[in-house]
Amino acid sequence: MTVLINYPKNFLRYDLIRDVTKHVKRGHRWIFSDCFASTEKFQDGPALVTFKKQQLAFVVVQKDTHLRARIIVLLNEKDSVDFQLKKYFQSQWLKTLELRAQFPNELTNSFRFINGEGDGFPGLIIDIYNDTAVIKHDHPVMEEIWNHEKLVEWLKRDLPYLKCIYLKRKNDEEEKGANLYGELSPEVSFKENGVQFTSNIRDAAKTGFFLDQRDNRKMISHFSKGKKVLNLFSYTGGFSVYAAIGGASEVTSVDIAAAAVAASQKNFDINGLKNTHHAIHADAFEFLETAQKEKKTWDIVITDPPSFAPNQKALPKAIEGYTRVYASSIKLVPNGGLFVASSCSSHISQEQFLEILQNSFSTARRKGTVVSIGGQPSDHPFPLVMSELRYLKFAIFRLDD
Repeated sequence: MTVLINYPKNFLRYDLIRDVTKHVKRGHRWIFSDCFASTEKFQDGPALVTFKKQQLAFVVVQKDTHLRARIIVLLNEKDSVDFQLKKYFQSQWLKTLELRAQFPNELTNSFRFINGEGDGFPGLIIDIYNDTAVIKHDHPVMEEIWNHEKLVEWLKRDLPYLKCIYLKRKNDEEEKGANLYGELSPEVSFKENGVQFTSNIRDAAKTGFFLDQRDNRKMISHFSKGKKVLNLFSYTGGFSVYAAIGGASEVTSVDIAAAAVAASQKNFDINGLKNTHHAIHADAFEFLETAQKEKKTWDIVITDPPSFAPNQKALPKAIEGYTRVYASSIKLVPNGGLFVASSCSSHISQEQFLEILQNSFSTARRKGTVVSIGGQPSDHPFPLVMSELRYLKFAIFRLDD
């Protein structure tokens, strides 16, 4: 058995001032700063958390965030920490492999292999794009904790078709990433539901593509035949391509990033799509304003903006922003048409998302019927007790008289 994290032999210990035993034993993997004494001097990295001097969990501390400790594994008093860690990682890795047994397949060779806390690997994301694995961490300290040498070893052993394993960092960092195995191609090609895509992974958002929208994109293709479709905040045109494959007569993709707009047209070309495609480099808010003035309409309008709520403090402004952009989008849909809304903000719950949409319809002075509610696919699991990790919200509405 091998451990997948770097940790010292002598652990730091932090005692909790609040009893969260029931909370963490139910499966929650975060301990927040208000559970510790304010006088505590924290250090980033591995530690043992205790309550009333009794060993509770092995964690990774993030001293600069309210999310103060990510739980790796709950501990017992009987076995050594080293033994428990090794046993834990072996078990979780096998569970991860079992959950992805359907991937890769003839139609889809892009999927999420490890989804952080949802797979029991806090702060760690591993996405697979055909023969390329992309590793990303939620916080800089997690990059130091996870043992990349062992991750590469296990990935090569269990996913032998991999030719490259790439560590991706934030795009604004000086070193955007590093090859851990093989060499990252300038463009990586992959399949999703039989649809071809390419991504410049080094410079792309997230790990290279929004794999979590796979099922929702496919849903769009079922409603698109003969329709005029507008895709706002289109990024590299995932929804646009599916709309075209579904038989849309005309597709308009709008994004503020010129590179993303160019990529959306490329994704049309590699799929041999001849549908009329308007790839527009513009600010989506300004586009909406102009379209309303010109009284333009589309049979289907898809609005999937970036997260407006990076933290809890930003929530009131985010709700206002979502309401405004959804209401403006709804105004572009004729009666009988479809409005598609999505949000990737973890700070907005499913209930809040639907409430925002009710208010958006009210602001637009329109009525809607729910056609479909979607979310994350099966390769993006999350603990039942961590509803905040059910971050992806997706809904399709019919506009009614």
